[in-house]
Amino acid sequence: MENACIYGAVTGAVLLLFPFFLSADLYTDFTKNKFFFSVYAFKIFRIAGGYMQLEKEGLAVHVSRKKAIFLPYAQMQNERKKFEITAGFQIVACKISLELGDEDFPAAAFFATAVLRVLSGTVFPALQRGRDFLRLQSGILLRHGGDAAMLTVHLVTVFNLLTVGIALTKILLEAIINLWQKKRKKNIRRSKA
Repeated sequence: MENACIYGAVTGAVLLLFPFFLSADLYTDFTKNKFFFSVYAFKIFRIAGGYMQLEKEGLAVHVSRKKAIFLPYAQMQNERKKFEITAGFQIVACKISLELGDEDFPAAAFFATAVLRVLSGTVFPALQRGRDFLRLQSGILLRHGGDAAMLTVHLVTVFNLLTVGIALTKILLEAIINLWQKKRKKNIRRSKA
């Protein structure tokens, strides 16, 4: 019985501290105004995927052929605060590829490519300073004879269940405190009336 408790405690500690890897593939075609995404665990298990499309009133997130979620722009500002859990995720790799082309004015695409190359050459080393584990790559493809504005991003993050649990506990406690404060204010208003 003692061994079972010890094994259970060790297994629980390992699961809490074991690193979980999430990778996301993002593809944006600016000419079609669509943003495709796919999220994988350990590069094998697909968790989510679909595409997003910008509309006049908000963002339409298509998660399957028959199901879409509409997010109004006005509501998105308030919803952003709920995603504080991302603080527990550490980015370990990011690969960005950009494809540019302008059939009418190819010099503009060439100039934009040169500027982006210089920016990535200066920004990426600054981001990597002190983070030897971080792998950042960028590539730019200049397309000749056609219009193109496409961005591809491959992002790999790592987290553990302990960090996620702490972040979720923080969010839950903040919700409880806000609810308690609202109830307290309501009681104070009743007692004054």
